[in-house]
Amino acid sequence: MSSDRDGSNRPDTHRSGRPIRRASRRGVIALGATGLLAGCLVTSEEEGSDTRQTDDGASGDGSDGGGGGSSEDGGSEGDSGSDDADESTPDEVGPDGSGLVVTDATVLRVNEGGGRTTVRARLTVENAGRFEYGVVEFRVDAYATPAGTDEREAVGFEYDTERFTGDDRFDGSRPRRFTVEITFPDDRTNVRPDPDRYAVDAAVRRAEPI
Repeated sequence: MSSDRDGSNRPDTHRSGRPIRRASRRGVIALGATGLLAGCLVTSEEEGSDTRQTDDGASGDGSDGGGGGSSEDGGSEGDSGSDDADESTPDEVGPDGSGLVVTDATVLRVNEGGGRTTVRARLTVENAGRFEYGVVEFRVDAYATPAGTDEREAVGFEYDTERFTGDDRFDGSRPRRFTVEITFPDDRTNVRPDPDRYAVDAAVRRAEPI
């Protein structure tokens, strides 16, 4: 009986004809380390996933920022609208912006009487601008040209205002002709009252678009 108990207490080192090896302490430690490393790798992947999600979230904010950029474009469209408003028809334009051009100024006749001389002239004016006009004002200067010289003596000037109705506004469809008279005292010149001895210059002073 004692031999049986001893036999049962001895380790069964030979079972099914194959020896059984005990795991050494070093092997157990190695297995444990492998498991820990595997856990670290899983955690890193999870952290990487979180990082990618965070980056995706940041890019989402960037797209929102792009939406803000499109709103700025909308603001620029608003600015262009204000530019269109600035291009509305003004109440008055000066000579440089009117587009009105005096293409000819011809002396028609010169009269004397009552100690005064009157020079009658005709102006030809074209509208090369972008507005149509209801009122145009000119300054017309008269000059005496003594015979045998190229000199011109300024003898007088006159302001001439021409008005146009809505049906006959001054547009660019055709040239317009206006008659102007400049009167001055006889003692300003000794030149005889002859149209060939006088000249006129004309310039636009202002214009009112319709």
